Amino acid sequence: MAELSDLFFNKYRKYTCRMAVLLVTLSVLLFFVVTTMRNYPASSTVVSPSGRYILENVRVGKIFTLGGMAYLRVIDRQHPQEVYRTPLYDTQSLDMRVTEDDSTVGIAWIYFNRAQKTFDIAMPQWESHWLNMFISNTPYVHLEN
Repeated sequence: MAELSDLFFNKYRKYTCRMAVLLVTLSVLLFFVVTTMRNYPASSTVVSPSGRYILENVRVGKIFTLGGMAYLRVIDRQHPQEVYRTPLYDTQSLDMRVTEDDSTVGIAWIYFNRAQKTFDIAMPQWESHWLNMFISNTPYVHLEN
């Protein structure tokens, strides 16, 4: 029986090694892409009326086929180490006019709940993207129209 398993392993060794190398290469590439996207400079920045929050629109169109995609990065100036990122969205719906009230701060269609540390996304025709699990570090809810 041992000879049968050795025969099977030897027969597919080259294929198994190639698949392992391919998997490792793709994983490293994904890590590099996500790290690059998270550290992109903002394409536009606004400060909330209270001055406590910085809202940055970060375009990620230089990678893969993400042309016209971006995420919102919210930075709390009282705790600058706390950075909140939305999932990816289409920049055609972007309106960087900032709004702020007692519970939320945000731009048109995207609101950050300060107490719960969550995003409410009210963009019409917003669609989830598979990279959101790597980009967004904050829970979010898509509010249907």
